[in-house]
Amino acid sequence: MSSPARMPWAFVSALSLTQLVSYGTIFYAFALFVEPMGRELGWSKSELMAGYSLALGTSAFFAVPVGRFIDLGHGRAVMAGGSVLAAVLLALWSRVESYPAFLLIWAAMGLSMSSVFYEPGFAVLARRLGFLARRGITFMTLVGGLASTVFIPLTHLLIEHMGWRSALLVLAGFNLLVCAAIHAVAIPPALKRPPHPSSEPPRPLPPSARSVLLKASFWCFVACSVLQGLIAAAMPVHLIPLLTETGYSLEMAVLAFSIIGPAQVAGRMIMALGERTFGMKGTGVATLGLGVLAFALLPLLSPGSWWVGAFAVLFGASNGMMTIVRALLPPELFGRENYGVIQGMIAMPVRLTTASAPFLFGALWAWWGSYTAVTILCLGLSVAALGSFLAVLVLQKGGEKPENSLALDG
Repeated sequence: MSSPARMPWAFVSALSLTQLVSYGTIFYAFALFVEPMGRELGWSKSELMAGYSLALGTSAFFAVPVGRFIDLGHGRAVMAGGSVLAAVLLALWSRVESYPAFLLIWAAMGLSMSSVFYEPGFAVLARRLGFLARRGITFMTLVGGLASTVFIPLTHLLIEHMGWRSALLVLAGFNLLVCAAIHAVAIPPALKRPPHPSSEPPRPLPPSARSVLLKASFWCFVACSVLQGLIAAAMPVHLIPLLTETGYSLEMAVLAFSIIGPAQVAGRMIMALGERTFGMKGTGVATLGLGVLAFALLPLLSPGSWWVGAFAVLFGASNGMMTIVRALLPPELFGRENYGVIQGMIAMPVRLTTASAPFLFGALWAWWGSYTAVTILCLGLSVAALGSFLAVLVLQKGGEKPENSLALDG
């Protein structure tokens, strides 16, 4: 698809707004419903979190087919349908009384997640904007990075004033009246089929997407994404108890946690300014290097030390920047064709492993008796992620070439 002559900022802004709402209402709001649901229904936190993990797991299996549909031009149907489904499921959740029904709702929510979160949004932008997609994707992550800032306090207020069931209906309205409406109006419709379609039977993956699976550099990039994703998924759940165990007050631990969100946005802004100077590959090395520095600093923190703020800044910036690296570097490494499918192939193992990350880190804490082993593991994972990324660059330099060397900027 050809690129527009000028950046269609209205389109990019509208799609970015849907990311903020989708992440805010589906991804971040969940944690605020655990306590009131547990009190009313008598379910434990682990039982409730199982539903959330189930959604992350099922979303992995839809990642590739969703990307394929978007590559074929069906982004409007995918994202609008995903938002409608989210609205219906949130409404059903507001009426839930039985635990099996709750699990079924969140198993289905995985399809919505795979249809409305960053990966499909990136794929729609890449298809619509062509070489302008770099700026569009960066802008989308900046807006999406504010989802927790907006919707955690908003959801808290809704639950306090309306109760958790009515609050869910309001969140369902956001998905239907904001996200689904914008997706249906803003995203271009699917292109018409050619008048003489080929009689060749359809294949699940186009040849160029399948060939990526044969590249060692692709699997090294997947390994890097999985290793970094494990930390990104588990640390938000365990950071506050980890810091309080280290000797920090609860107030200081919460303050450190609150720094991570703004640091993600700041990291993305700095990345947007410096990416042209250092290139996406150099930026990727810096991104993962910040993660190594963060977890090298964590074991050295003394109780009450304000250096915990430096850890939060480094971790948040690395986490935020990695979202853009995963969006923009694959086209440079593996070609622009089949962007949605390739993003789905990367997202599938990431989501499968991150779904279990909070539980695995908790099990390690229980086995060791403290968070010492978790801290050491995070440092090891961050070093391994950086090593896997460097292996990608070495393999590419050593002879592996992308299918189409032109990335999203040309």
